[in-house]
Amino acid sequence: MFPDFLKTKEKLQKMINYEMQKARLSHMGPFADVPKSMIFEADKHTVVREDGSVDGGDLENTTVKLEVKFDEVEKMNHEMVLDKINRAAEEMAGKLKKLAFEQIEKSAEEAGNVGSTGGKSLSVNLLFEVLEKIDVDFDEAGNPYELRVVVHPERLSSISRVISQVEADPRYQAIIERKREEWRAREGNRKLVG
Repeated sequence: MFPDFLKTKEKLQKMINYEMQKARLSHMGPFADVPKSMIFEADKHTVVREDGSVDGGDLENTTVKLEVKFDEVEKMNHEMVLDKINRAAEEMAGKLKKLAFEQIEKSAEEAGNVGSTGGKSLSVNLLFEVLEKIDVDFDEAGNPYELRVVVHPERLSSISRVISQVEADPRYQAIIERKREEWRAREGNRKLVG
């Protein structure tokens, strides 16, 4: 009978998990710095929005397979292990991003916050319409947090031009000022827990 190196296996598992999380985060794109929370032993989730509305549903089981074949073990080095972890993490990140975009699309449609170009290119006016529909948060100094626009790489240059035009338009500052006042009102109406 062969010995079972429990402490070594546990340490190795922790190292693999750490590398997997780090690699997955590097592939999450616009979702890399989204706040996360652990849900233990549950099969449903609940989202409570700032306006008090509640949404929820079943949790999705998202898995990937990280396989090391027996004949690979002898030849493997540190870089090969990290490469396998990175490929699995990239696959996991792709699945998680797909789920996130599906949930965002569903929530936006339910809230009536979906705009369409009608097959045309994105315009300054449509972007102003979008800005009117969203809440904007601000830091303690009253500066708006950076807004993110997620687009296909092929549309990046055209959207960049439109965003530049929007930021140069006087309407933009007027909207931001109105959003700042709305944010102050939201913050002032929050219930403090204590």
